[in-house]
Amino acid sequence: MIISYVQAKELQEAYTSNLESVKISTDLGKTESFVQIKDNEFIFPDLQKLKPDQIIKIIKKDTMCFFIENNDIIPISIFSEETNNYYKLVPTGSWPTIEISGIRMHVTKAFSPREDTEKKVFFVAPCTGNVLDTCTGLGYTAIMAAKTADIVHTFERDANVIELEKVNPWSKDLFENKKIIRHHEDVFQGIKKLQSNYYDRIIHDPPRQALSNLLYSQEFYDVLFKVLKKGGKLFHYTGDPGSKRGQDIRAGIIKRLSGSGFCNIKRVFNGLTADSSNN
Repeated sequence: MIISYVQAKELQEAYTSNLESVKISTDLGKTESFVQIKDNEFIFPDLQKLKPDQIIKIIKKDTMCFFIENNDIIPISIFSEETNNYYKLVPTGSWPTIEISGIRMHVTKAFSPREDTEKKVFFVAPCTGNVLDTCTGLGYTAIMAAKTADIVHTFERDANVIELEKVNPWSKDLFENKKIIRHHEDVFQGIKKLQSNYYDRIIHDPPRQALSNLLYSQEFYDVLFKVLKKGGKLFHYTGDPGSKRGQDIRAGIIKRLSGSGFCNIKRVFNGLTADSSNN
């Protein structure tokens, strides 16, 4: 079972209201079940018990999700000595996101990760045929694209991110949907193995350029153009870093995409769209 500050607040409110039970989600909003409140304890459906002070601790740590195991709360977080990064599953009130050493993988201030994903898929509408999702993350893009696509290839090289995929309730379809083909490898190396003109749609949602400069390079865009079918569509998430300082990273990206052969390149919210040539 997994809860966050959202469910902890519901439990705390029920406790202070002297209720005997309250219905909450123990899988970050996918389903709901009853938690009993008795003898100064919260009794969960699997009969695990938490104390009020544990619930208060969750409320105070509102940027973390917690397992409930052995009558205790365990933060869903990983520190990797290999990458020297700290990973955690972060609640948002909607679908959770991943935070890697302080950098969140989804927009969470203006709207939810679900709305963020819907925008990305919308920019390659209709999202049909063979689809490439370059960077899996929690798998939301692949899951949403698979609703209309024939097949979705999605790449994730970071084993720590994959561990968070496995425990996130909202990533379940990533492992169960047969239209989604998961690749545990670097996308730059992986797509080199594919034939030309393979994908109808590409959704390229890389980490920030400072974390993965190769995925913004001319060489990588050349490979993306090669595997995209003629007349195919690309959405490239860029965010808008540096805009407050008068910097425009999209100008350089546009130049490199154009150099790879992409056309009809347009600026859209937090990214760029482009087409391959019909010629």
